[in-house]
Amino acid sequence: MDNLWGIFEGDSPLLQSFGKYGYKIYDDFDLIQMHFHLIAAALFPIFIGAHSSLRRPPSATKGTKDAAEQADEDDDIAQEPTVEGLTPSDAILFPILAGVTLAGLYFIIKWLEDPAILNKILTWYFSILGVFGVGKLLADSFNVITTFVFPSVWSTQTEKYEFDSAAQKQVKVESNGPGHSSHVDKSNPLPGVLSKLPLPQAMRKTLWSLRALLRNHWIFRAHVHGIFSAKTKTTLNDVVGMMLGLAAVLVYNFNGKAWWLTNLMGFAFSYGTLQLLSPTTFWTGSIVLAGLFVYDIVMVFYTPLMVTVATSLEVPIKLVFPGPKRGSMLGLGDVVLPGIMMALALRFDLYLYYLRQNKSSAATPGQKSKAPVYVQSTGVWGERFWTSSASNAPKTIADGGRFPKIYFTASVIGYCVGMIATLVVLRVFNHAQPALLYLVPGVLVSLWGTAAVRGEINLMWGYTEDGSIDVETTDADEKKEKTTKGQAKDGAGTESSKAEAEKESASKKIKAKEKDGEHAHHVFLFSLSEPKSRKASDLETLES
Repeated sequence: MDNLWGIFEGDSPLLQSFGKYGYKIYDDFDLIQMHFHLIAAALFPIFIGAHSSLRRPPSATKGTKDAAEQADEDDDIAQEPTVEGLTPSDAILFPILAGVTLAGLYFIIKWLEDPAILNKILTWYFSILGVFGVGKLLADSFNVITTFVFPSVWSTQTEKYEFDSAAQKQVKVESNGPGHSSHVDKSNPLPGVLSKLPLPQAMRKTLWSLRALLRNHWIFRAHVHGIFSAKTKTTLNDVVGMMLGLAAVLVYNFNGKAWWLTNLMGFAFSYGTLQLLSPTTFWTGSIVLAGLFVYDIVMVFYTPLMVTVATSLEVPIKLVFPGPKRGSMLGLGDVVLPGIMMALALRFDLYLYYLRQNKSSAATPGQKSKAPVYVQSTGVWGERFWTSSASNAPKTIADGGRFPKIYFTASVIGYCVGMIATLVVLRVFNHAQPALLYLVPGVLVSLWGTAAVRGEINLMWGYTEDGSIDVETTDADEKKEKTTKGQAKDGAGTESSKAEAEKESASKKIKAKEKDGEHAHHVFLFSLSEPKSRKASDLETLES
């Protein structure tokens, strides 16, 4: 025991090592703090962008539309979310296009000698995009904050409460299902323990009005015949977010391009890209990243292109971090490119969650396998918080956001390891490093390694977001096959079935023509309208 204690006394090597590295950490504390800032800033848009990109996986079916949703569909201008899927050919095109663009910028900078004009042009170009990007990022952030203050539902361990905005009451739900019973319980519009506060009537009315103002939505429609059409829901948070986005971009351009505004625009671009871009499959994404892995090495180590362009252009295409010496920076490509694979991993986790539910129902004796109905997984952070203590309470919409995130967590760990490796090598060799040299192996090894350990390589390889494995397509095919078999068995009843089908088809065609006639003059349309009037019980369903 005395010998063990002796290693911490006097001139022991262990004590000297502690002192040496402790002093080094103290001496480099500002640098270490900057590196932590860099890693956190890189993970922030990936985390929020990946969760915002969640959508119905191929292993789940669409739920039936409620009265609120049917009320919104009152015209023929309908838009689906636009998601750009990558193909294997992009593995070749991405590095080539990136190299051509980078070389073009490099030669323009050398030709101009002073890149001030180029900086102004690119700054205004990215500023126009930044208004919408920052506006969307801020609006979604405000919407999340709203769910914490005014959630659509909250629960105790055994009870569930919903909000009836029209009646300005909280309703306690006794059981699940369409025939659930409920009764009015509270008039306070706040959730959880806050609902017990004895608020004055005037304050309660004000809070209910504020709740309606923040959660209710309007429908914006824009249509120019033959050019474009759009239909979307908008809220007060969307309007405020867009106004603040415009203000942030104006301050960025006319008040010195502060580093935090540069990062805000970088966050917005990354956030939007992760929602709009999908690798479609894991093997396609792996090939694309492998091509960019080689591109990054060549451009940083073997040419002056990357370093020259990155240090010469003062545009929001990078994240900057103040710190010792000249600080540090990280290109948005080092966030977005690994990020699209990490977002795919999160959607794959959601796919597996519903797939296991399907297999679980199939394993029950005497029951037919049926794909589960998709529950909205985005924007329910507040509901997840206020229902976190529920154990025996009825299910809520917050359950859609609760699923195991195994592959996403593995990719985050791999990304962090790659980023730390980048910073360590940068510190040791004191030379700019191609971050993708370390990030790509970190993310890909973590994803494919996790699949290998779990025995899900084939499942990951076969997963795609191109619609070919969508469960709804399978259901439609089965229904068609059953109809065909049923008609063959009916014999004489077949002719009457065909006659009825033809009659129904003709009726639909007539109605379609009448509908087309009604909307034949939709040449130019911009409108902002309230949703159709609906029952109070429908309002919160729409909000969720």
